[in-house]
Amino acid sequence: MNRSAYLLLLLMVAAANAPSTIANADVRGPVPAFPVAGEAVSLRPVHWTVVGGLAARDVVSGRTVPITVQADIAKGWHIYSLTQRSGGPIPLRIELLGSADVIVRGVIKAPKPERQFDKNFGIETELYSGNPRFTVPVGVAGRSSSGIRKFQIGARYQVGIDGISMPLYQVCSDKLCLPPRTDKLDVAIRIAGRK
Repeated sequence: MNRSAYLLLLLMVAAANAPSTIANADVRGPVPAFPVAGEAVSLRPVHWTVVGGLAARDVVSGRTVPITVQADIAKGWHIYSLTQRSGGPIPLRIELLGSADVIVRGVIKAPKPERQFDKNFGIETELYSGNPRFTVPVGVAGRSSSGIRKFQIGARYQVGIDGISMPLYQVCSDKLCLPPRTDKLDVAIRIAGRK
């Protein structure tokens, strides 16, 4: 393996293993980049936020509250849809982490994905680019006690660069794909007892 390929591999492994918890929905800092075909390419082309900020959402015990997250995807990149069929790239997965009495109750609402035949996978792929929003129906058990619940929404995704994909990677652009990653967004709800 030549030196440049080895350095690229090290950068990609480091990016895949870097912590990805987002404690503040508007955190933006320098993102590692490396050159590809004369251009600097970011190793973090997707930034997730909780729409409406980090304030606790109110919900009655036994009910559901919608929480919307948005993926800001850099120009030229895409992620794969929640409904991407098997045999191709890894589909987006959105899940709740950290609180036993908070669950996804129902279907996550997502925009209609773009469809594109991918010759590398030999199937039609479903893509999101730009700023797609996903609404997660967060359910609270009827026996839940009142109070604040802090948890995270985890988004596991693969990115790709438009025009090129690699079967083992999840985020792609037209020049390369990056390994799958999970970003975590801090969320809180305030549970009130039934009246």
